[in-house]
Amino acid sequence: MENVEANWENLPTLCFFLVLNKLDAYSNQVRFGAVCKHWHSAFNNFVDLKRQSSPNLVPMLLIPTRMSNRIRQLCSLQVKTKFCNIELPKSHIMRFCGSSYGWLAAVNNNMVITLVNPFKDGITIDLPEIELLSDRTSAGYQFDVHKVILSADPLSHPDNYVVVVIYSNRARLAFYKPTQKSWIYLDKNLTAFTDVIFYKNLAYAIGTRSLVISFAINDSLDDSLKSPKVKIVRSAYQRIEDYVNRAYLVESSKGDLFSIKKKIEFEDSRDYSYFTKSFKVFKLVLDDQSGKLLEEKEVKNIDGDVVFVGDNQTCVVSALDFPEGQPNSIYFTDDYFIFTGYWPLGPRDNGVFNMKDGKVEKYYRRKAQQTDLPPPHIWVQPSVEFKFR
Repeated sequence: MENVEANWENLPTLCFFLVLNKLDAYSNQVRFGAVCKHWHSAFNNFVDLKRQSSPNLVPMLLIPTRMSNRIRQLCSLQVKTKFCNIELPKSHIMRFCGSSYGWLAAVNNNMVITLVNPFKDGITIDLPEIELLSDRTSAGYQFDVHKVILSADPLSHPDNYVVVVIYSNRARLAFYKPTQKSWIYLDKNLTAFTDVIFYKNLAYAIGTRSLVISFAINDSLDDSLKSPKVKIVRSAYQRIEDYVNRAYLVESSKGDLFSIKKKIEFEDSRDYSYFTKSFKVFKLVLDDQSGKLLEEKEVKNIDGDVVFVGDNQTCVVSALDFPEGQPNSIYFTDDYFIFTGYWPLGPRDNGVFNMKDGKVEKYYRRKAQQTDLPPPHIWVQPSVEFKFR
């Protein structure tokens, strides 16, 4: 009988999926995918299918604790009063400047952003240093990066993801691809941005004056550091009364694009105490070919979805996947800081806004006033494999 050499590289896809499903630890699945190109492709397909077959993951609230700077608590909105401790790979005493695909983003005093995934064995990714020059905030380096947004999970797409940052006291834009050695900076005359979304193969950004721009980030496969062409989708308001404190962009579960604008009211100008007063939501209808804004209209619902905004990448969950929540509502965390960070009361402006009646309620109350000003709460979407204990 002839000896037949086993073709381990080209096993049937079903065999790969059966093996991957038996590997409990995600790190072992990653090692499996690193064997060769074919196995890596099978691993990516396995992860994508697993995400598609799972219900939309409802974000959890990441809360600082007094136990340790490495310990955080996850608060589930689906299981009332349910908390779970998670440990970070190293001490983090400052705010996280982003949360996307389960990754948290933090910046150090050298303006190096680190991505850390507490759900994947604490794996970290260091990004290049951001050039700030003199555009630093007076609140400290942890506020020099306002928000970090990912286009995809770096573990599933290690060579094909994009990081966009809103940085400096002028809230400018830059982005990075793993095939490049440094950041690509957009026109520095474009400022005051508060959110970014990846929508239909383009990046869209919005700011406090309702300016909306778009730019392509995947056109070039080379390492060119040339800034992409920016298209003005919506012009900025010029009147001061049209200014908003924060603006967000979100894609609904039905694929529609919405802008969300938050108004804050100050209780006492002497100590900068404030609270979220209201939100306004607008549906943006774009031309599929040109990307031109065809219509912008205020709406009182978001296709029945629940939206989560804050320092995190703005995300949406269908009310069908989150029956404990309120349809057409906006869950928000405190992402407003001016000059002095969150001084003197700390980040405390958390709540849920009901679009139907315009009311703001609390979904979580701080247990006690803390004098050491802990990092603000942030929404984080756990991995599919994460089990709440």
